[in-house]
Amino acid sequence: MLGIPGIVDGDPQRSLHAKSLELLVYLAVRDGSASTEAILDDLLPDAPASKAVHRLHTYVSDLRGVLRDNGGPGTYLTHPHRRYELNPERFDIDLWRMRAAIRAADAAGSKLERVAALRRAVDTYPPLGEGREYEWLEPYRETVRHDALDAAVALAEELAGQPTEQLAVLDAAISQHPYAEQLYQAAMRARAQLGHLDAIRALRRTLTRRLAEIDAEPADDTLALADQLTADLRRSGQDARTRSSARTDGASA
Repeated sequence: MLGIPGIVDGDPQRSLHAKSLELLVYLAVRDGSASTEAILDDLLPDAPASKAVHRLHTYVSDLRGVLRDNGGPGTYLTHPHRRYELNPERFDIDLWRMRAAIRAADAAGSKLERVAALRRAVDTYPPLGEGREYEWLEPYRETVRHDALDAAVALAEELAGQPTEQLAVLDAAISQHPYAEQLYQAAMRARAQLGHLDAIRALRRTLTRRLAEIDAEPADDTLALADQLTADLRRSGQDARTRSSARTDGASA
């Protein structure tokens, strides 16, 4: 579900029809369960009532058949009480793994456990349903994006004092969330700890350029942070040169 949706290593000769795949994505983003009414409203909003249920049955039949052909015999999709439900024991869904990792991070009893869980969440994410423009999908896609962004920020915070480790997380997150200023701010702080003056300037330029793509500008606190960090690094560099010059003069004397 994260990235281009589909069955991993599925048989190319037995792939899902477009609407059957949409049904699978729909059920997955809703944690595996949805009422018949909700499915009809979201997936078949324009279909005549007399035909909508029949079409849904066709998609369900195709989905069940493809899942059995790719995953072996078993029950994949049930229909209790006018609901369609995925059998969680028959699926390994990346979106579900990401959500489970976030829950594990929230419930972690130690920093080590929390960091490991946040790493799982962050490493699982690309955007939900890439390449699909289902009319109902965008709110779910945005929620997953926010969850992934929050996980990346939380992981960077847990790695405080380890700027190289932080940057590995933040650089990857910036590529996925190019307009998220909090990521740039955290990356600037990590770069400052490493003394990377030019990299802070580059982050500021990159953020400014990307926000211009959506007719926005960096917030004042982001610009102030960049200015403060660069000023501090220049001052520390000057202090270092002054101390070095003093030691050299003393040795010469």
